[in-house]
Amino acid sequence: AWNGWNPYSDENSLYTWNIQQGPFNITVRNQVEPIVGGFGFGLRTKLLGYFIRGDYAWGVENLKTNKGIFYLSLSLDF
Repeated sequence: AWNGWNPYSDENSLYTWNIQQGPFNITVRNQVEPIVGGFGFGLRTKLLGYFIRGDYAWGVENLKTNKGIFYLSLSLDF
């Protein structure tokens, strides 16, 4: 998520450092890609009234694919 109309504006920078050394005051802003996503696959089954789901997914941040993660979920039907 971002503020305002432009996701790439300076007010949306993720990290801001202020470096002051002697008479100099420097502001460094690290702009990251505001659009993130992910992809993966999974299986779901029902056992004794419980839904059991296993997923393996990869996240995408700063146009780079992250290491995959396995998720296991247990839930009830409502």
